[in-house]
Amino acid sequence: MSLWKKPLLALGFVLLALVLLNFVVPPLMEHSIAAWLRYEARRSGLVLGFSEIRAPLFRPVEIRELKIVGAGLDAEHFEFDAGRIEAGLSFAAFFGGSEKSHLLSSLRVEHAKFFIRGRAPLSAGPIDWTALARFLPERFEIFADQLRLEQPFSLLAFEDTKVSASKGNSGIVSIGAVEMRAPFLEKRFAHVRGMTRWQDDRLSIGSINLLEGFTIDSLVIDLTGLRAGRVGTDLGVSVLGGKMRANIATERPGKTRLWEAAGTASGISLPQVASALGLTVPVQGMVRGSKFTFRGDPRDFLNATASIWMELTGFSWRERKADVIMLGANFYGHTVQLQQLFIKQRRNELTLSGETAIGTEWLNPDFRGDISASINDLGQFAELFGARPEVFAGKVAARGRMHAHERTVDGDLALTGDGLKIFRIPVDSLTARIGLEAGRAQVDQLEFKRGEDFLRAQGKIDLAQKKSFTLSAESWCHELRDYALEFPIIGTLSGALSAKLTGAGDENSFSSTVSGETNQFSFSAQTNWRSDAIAVNSLKIELSDTAEAEVKGTIDLTDPKHFRANLSSANELRCNGPFADNSCAHGLDLHEGETGLPFSEITLDGRDLTLRQSSPSAVAQSITFCDEGEPGQPVQINIPKLVEQPQPPPPPLPSAAPLPSPAPPPP
Repeated sequence: MSLWKKPLLALGFVLLALVLLNFVVPPLMEHSIAAWLRYEARRSGLVLGFSEIRAPLFRPVEIRELKIVGAGLDAEHFEFDAGRIEAGLSFAAFFGGSEKSHLLSSLRVEHAKFFIRGRAPLSAGPIDWTALARFLPERFEIFADQLRLEQPFSLLAFEDTKVSASKGNSGIVSIGAVEMRAPFLEKRFAHVRGMTRWQDDRLSIGSINLLEGFTIDSLVIDLTGLRAGRVGTDLGVSVLGGKMRANIATERPGKTRLWEAAGTASGISLPQVASALGLTVPVQGMVRGSKFTFRGDPRDFLNATASIWMELTGFSWRERKADVIMLGANFYGHTVQLQQLFIKQRRNELTLSGETAIGTEWLNPDFRGDISASINDLGQFAELFGARPEVFAGKVAARGRMHAHERTVDGDLALTGDGLKIFRIPVDSLTARIGLEAGRAQVDQLEFKRGEDFLRAQGKIDLAQKKSFTLSAESWCHELRDYALEFPIIGTLSGALSAKLTGAGDENSFSSTVSGETNQFSFSAQTNWRSDAIAVNSLKIELSDTAEAEVKGTIDLTDPKHFRANLSSANELRCNGPFADNSCAHGLDLHEGETGLPFSEITLDGRDLTLRQSSPSAVAQSITFCDEGEPGQPVQINIPKLVEQPQPPPPPLPSAAPLPSPAPPPP
């Protein structure tokens, strides 16, 4: 064979081989890729579908209408749709490349939709992480119409997203809109832009300005450990003058996936963050420092470990204010340990600590706790819990402990106070001792003192049986006018008062007996309290030994702002009516007397007082009680003297029996 024919023959063989490869390899590649995709999807517990696969020789592989679905606990957990995927193969990696070589030179995804809903099942199949690591491309472009991560109480959604990156060159990330929803949080970011870089299986995203003063400085997704099933992220954020950093990594060494998270934050302005994120509740203050760690499976939280530390300064939420709040807690070995909850509010300090074991019996926890408080301004401290500061004042010290175990609660609490104002009532001193034992709370001592005035109370509460309780109290007051007490119907009280109270009840009703004595009269009452009404079984008022009245009836509590009462007297009472000349009245004034218009029924509807006799045809007398500051005189109620019943005549003396006849003399 001549020399010039040999090259032509070799060229012919090459052309023939290329023609054969062009007809044989594409169908073989298409069937092989389809079979491999179905195998990996079935092994991972996924359902896979596509319309067609094209694998032309020396050109990128094309997959159309790809859909992958994974089942979750409640509904579809994972769903991925892509209208078109184009993957360029790296033949150098197929022929002679190492195990760490990437099989894809390029990847382009168009019209992708990605959804994650709820929680994945614990029995999800294994994933070939080594194969996924080899399919990481050298450059990629992803166009996603919609990305949604949905949980029962939260949502994170991305619309019109584009991400591109390549080795050695910068790429871009562009998001049409980002939507965030959570309890007390709702925010939407539009036209988000940033830069990307893809180097050594690490995707770096930076310079994402969400809002003024809210910038993602860096977001690094580390896929270098993907062969071992490990994925890590590192996040750095500049937030309104402060800094946040977070590291999140996940791996699957066994049957369950483990997550590791750690984060820090400092110098963050809470009001600006709340405004930026669209929080519906106003908040003030700054996060001076914070740390958070977590390791474990979120689906098996009881076997995980976590810790948190946070310090807030200048904090206020609505009307609640505190200078410093420090929280330190950790969770490990099924135990939540509250290392410290410290609240400092100017001159007030409150410290809580404790721990509780969490097991299978959620209704029977084992909890131990301690409380210590030094409150030098009770008004400011009450404001922290939503009360008005001008209603309270003074100093209070508290110390106590509590232990809950085997469905019982034990513990004690001691309170002392000086120079107090409680609900605007001045109190010189407060002493209280409260004990908890075997599901019962016992108030061993509760005493308020002001000069010679005092109020003492004791009681017991059974927390296990319908919240039943008993109560006893006694008080002495030298001058009621010092306390500016005003009661419905009676009005402002004055003079000395000595009173005693005993009662018992449960969560449904309360029966009480009250007795007392003032300068003008003495009284005793038997009542039965319910949530909607008070039944006055007997209310006796005694002005003297010869003037006494007793009333019975009900007091309506359905509307606390509108007082209603219906009372009736067994004896006929009298009032200084008619009231036509009086525009309003200031309370009642009790006297002993016989004059005035008679009545035996009392009706109070708001501020309107009506007095009438029991007869339907009787004329009623009505008057309105005065508002505060409005001039008026009290309604005078006269209690007639008791009519002494005439003594019955003494029974007649029995007549003397006749004397017996003398016995006859003996014979």
